[in-house]
Amino acid sequence: MEALHNLGIDGKLLLAQVVNFLILLFILRKFAYRPMLEFLEKRTARIEQGIKDAEAAGKRLEEAARKEEKMLVQAREEARSLVAKAEIAAEKRAEAIMDAVELKSQAIFAESKKHAEAEREKIFREAKEELASLVLLATGKMLKEKSEGKNDRELAERFLGTR
Repeated sequence: MEALHNLGIDGKLLLAQVVNFLILLFILRKFAYRPMLEFLEKRTARIEQGIKDAEAAGKRLEEAARKEEKMLVQAREEARSLVAKAEIAAEKRAEAIMDAVELKSQAIFAESKKHAEAEREKIFREAKEELASLVLLATGKMLKEKSEGKNDRELAERFLGTR
């Protein structure tokens, strides 16, 4: 101890300082260092959990984006399909309408043809009746005039209007 005293170190004071240092170390460790470590560990755990949650959210976001894209592609395909079906249905309707119009026009044409034929026959019948009437009338006049003694040739020319 004398060596310490020669160096200017008081043994009792050194011992008191070592005891004070150990007490301070114990107090700091108990009330400052451990709570600080626990706080830092909790904070680290929260940060790690936040990172994990962010990664999971990123994955869910990517999955949602993929699903959205898939749904958009599917919706586009369905829309194209519906448009194609509508076009086919419209074409079929147009064809049906054209067929109906064609059948109607053929029926009208046939009816018109039948009506024209009936009119023609009526006109021919009326013409025949009128011609028969004229022939009978002319024959009657010719016979009357023949009975009066006129020449056949002269009578025929006169009735036909060639003279």
